[in-house]
Amino acid sequence: MTNVSQQDAESKPSQKSMSDGHEYEEVLELIGFGCVQWVILIASGLLLMMVINETMGMSYITIVSQCDFQTNSVYKAVMSAASFVGIFCSSYFWGYLSDAIGRKPVLIYTTLCGNLLSLISIIIPNFWIFVVARFLVGFFIAGASSTTYAYLGEFFIPRHRPIVINYASLFVGISTIYVPAVAWFVMSMDWSLDVTESFTFRPWRLLTVFYFVPGLIGAMMLIKMPESPKILLSMGRTDEAYAAVEWIALKNIGKHLHDLKVEALKSDAFSDRENILSVSKSPTVSFRKMWAETAPLLKRPHLKNFCISCIVMCGLFFSSSGMGLWYPEILNRLGSSVAEDAMTVCDVIEASVDQWQANITTDICNDQINTKSYIDTITYGSALITGYIVMGFVINQIGRKASITVGLAIAAGCALSLVWIKNEAVIIVCFCLYLVLPGLCVSVLSGVVVDLVPTNLRGKAVCICLMLGRTGSVFGSNIIGILLESYCHITFGLFSGFVLFCALLAFLLPM
Repeated sequence: MTNVSQQDAESKPSQKSMSDGHEYEEVLELIGFGCVQWVILIASGLLLMMVINETMGMSYITIVSQCDFQTNSVYKAVMSAASFVGIFCSSYFWGYLSDAIGRKPVLIYTTLCGNLLSLISIIIPNFWIFVVARFLVGFFIAGASSTTYAYLGEFFIPRHRPIVINYASLFVGISTIYVPAVAWFVMSMDWSLDVTESFTFRPWRLLTVFYFVPGLIGAMMLIKMPESPKILLSMGRTDEAYAAVEWIALKNIGKHLHDLKVEALKSDAFSDRENILSVSKSPTVSFRKMWAETAPLLKRPHLKNFCISCIVMCGLFFSSSGMGLWYPEILNRLGSSVAEDAMTVCDVIEASVDQWQANITTDICNDQINTKSYIDTITYGSALITGYIVMGFVINQIGRKASITVGLAIAAGCALSLVWIKNEAVIIVCFCLYLVLPGLCVSVLSGVVVDLVPTNLRGKAVCICLMLGRTGSVFGSNIIGILLESYCHITFGLFSGFVLFCALLAFLLPM
């Protein structure tokens, strides 16, 4: 009995020390929303903007580079998909590494490496080497794609977090305006520089520079920002976490933490220390650890809902990004049509194929983009920004399940109607709705996934769901490249059917 009581007495101080101090979120509440949060929000938005620029921006590069690389629709699809494949291959690795060594170094180093590779790609004359470079760009910018939301969210209290995530998502809409606006500006230049006999540097190669500049600015902004105190606490680095929160307090309100009666932060150190150890042992141990932490998602009670979420996410990217990559191309063909009679999208595409074959026989290559294509794409970006603003009100009124289900059902109807509609204005409206509605549902479904799994699985679940979702972009882009010109009606029918199938699956989710 004496030994037991002695052990209890010895254990009490350690228990007390673990409970001493303030919760991190409580301290954030005391500090308030200030300049540090604004800088991190803007920097995170710029990183997300860079990811969209580098991936969706290829929709213009495939058009304006077709004469230099002598590409057809299949090669264009391969070029467009390269960065998405890179993101798919590395997303989970970067997400796991950010849990092990911290968010900030992953965000900064992966962004800078991606920027450097993007800069190198502007002087690559060979098509396949260019595709490899774009794959590597995607491989590294996946760090920003998979880690930004986690880093951003950990600087805000829970009630501010959804609003801040929504504001960060607005940069996706800004990107869809920025990309065509920059392309319009760059492609209005008329010059060329003969570097070698086989390589001429033309203005379109500058597009990649404009695409990565927001990410470069965002990374530079993050250099002076602290590491996420939340991840530092989970790694047991309480002194560093306290110093980071102290810095935030000084910048936001000009006070030290002890002025706020905060002497220590509660530590969250538990299982995450194993992550650090596993990374330092060997790759085999690291992969085993990654699998052990992921396996619960593939077992009851999470398996059904997680699989449905992944399939629906794949459908969202299949339509919004897969078809979105071809949106400027299709609009360019639509705007370049010289037919006097009203035509459907498929009629225009068939006519453009005939014109392309005629140009081959006369050795003419046309890589010009119609001005109206730029304007229509900017209109799509404006619709996306408006959609993000409106979606918040819609969810409050009808809920997330109805928002996703109804949104996807409308998108499916719009895709199918493109087969018959001949009025150009109505075609643009239906096309925009088909791309915008699934795109808006991505962030909504990500929130659903967060609520469907426990805290220790949330980061991994969202990361895997988005990673698998991006395979939809790859498949969608390549399916269009293969089928659009030969089987246009089947292509739109396939996209409409898959989105409708995803709407029915979303209805099965408990939200």
